[in-house]
Amino acid sequence: MEINEVILKELVKRGYSISDNDTKIWDVSDSKLWYLTPELSQGFLNLYKYEPFRRNKFDKEVELIKNNVDVIINLNGFPSFNLIDLGCGDGEKAKAFIESMKTDSKIRYCPVDISNYFLEKACGNVKSLKKIVGCKEILSDFNNFDDIVAMLRSGEFEHNIVLLLGETISHYDIHDLLFKLSEGMGLGDVLVIGNGIRTGEKRFVEIEKYKVPLFNDWFIHIVNGLGLENGDVKYEARFADSRLNRLEAYYKILKDKTVIYKGKEINFKSGDEVVVAVQYKYFEKEFKDACSLYFKNVEIVKDKDNEYALMICKK
Repeated sequence: MEINEVILKELVKRGYSISDNDTKIWDVSDSKLWYLTPELSQGFLNLYKYEPFRRNKFDKEVELIKNNVDVIINLNGFPSFNLIDLGCGDGEKAKAFIESMKTDSKIRYCPVDISNYFLEKACGNVKSLKKIVGCKEILSDFNNFDDIVAMLRSGEFEHNIVLLLGETISHYDIHDLLFKLSEGMGLGDVLVIGNGIRTGEKRFVEIEKYKVPLFNDWFIHIVNGLGLENGDVKYEARFADSRLNRLEAYYKILKDKTVIYKGKEINFKSGDEVVVAVQYKYFEKEFKDACSLYFKNVEIVKDKDNEYALMICKK
């Protein structure tokens, strides 16, 4: 099994913790790893083939975008702007945004991702649209957001609409990411966040839907990058606290395994766990309150089931 040095370094950097039942829990849950290779990127796109995922997330978000694009454009108020698509995926949501616009705004499309695979797909889907005057691919993570915005501010493209869709914010510390984005944005810039919400008592429900084989087909490439074979591990998902606030996708190690890379050894033991993904879900009020700390104007629009929302934030 070929070792992926980036994934292995992340494992070593984060190390492990010991649970209450003495289980060693390794952590590689940084979402930038999910799209590190073409196989991982395609694994994410394959989730769209899973009907509940597409219906409850992708389709709802696209419908909200189409129904509220004029609100977003009017809030921005500038005839020319950069459309910065953070974690762009294949660009289909940005395409829906642009195609639904009724104004004659001039747009420079700026997909941002750590995956060249996604950047190429996104620009390929969007660059031929009538309102697009250019496509600027940016290979980066979100930590460099202020540098990205500074680089893009030029000529008539001084202002930005920033898309943070697909529940991306749910995989980060919400305050850390909102602070970084707010600091990088200029006055009048608009941030559009797409995320699931909960209005009942529980944040997450139906744990079984996070255990479907498509998730294993995607995340298995991460543990393979650590030198673990498919037969060495078993995929699982769980709620990680009593408030059902945090979802974890993880692999249980089924047999002892020693991985040797550049003369160094990592010893995995049967029963160890490797966390590959975490997700947080917010109630509407706490989601809006968090955004209001960093933006002067915050509006929320929800789907008819009150399960998915766009948070529209103006700096």
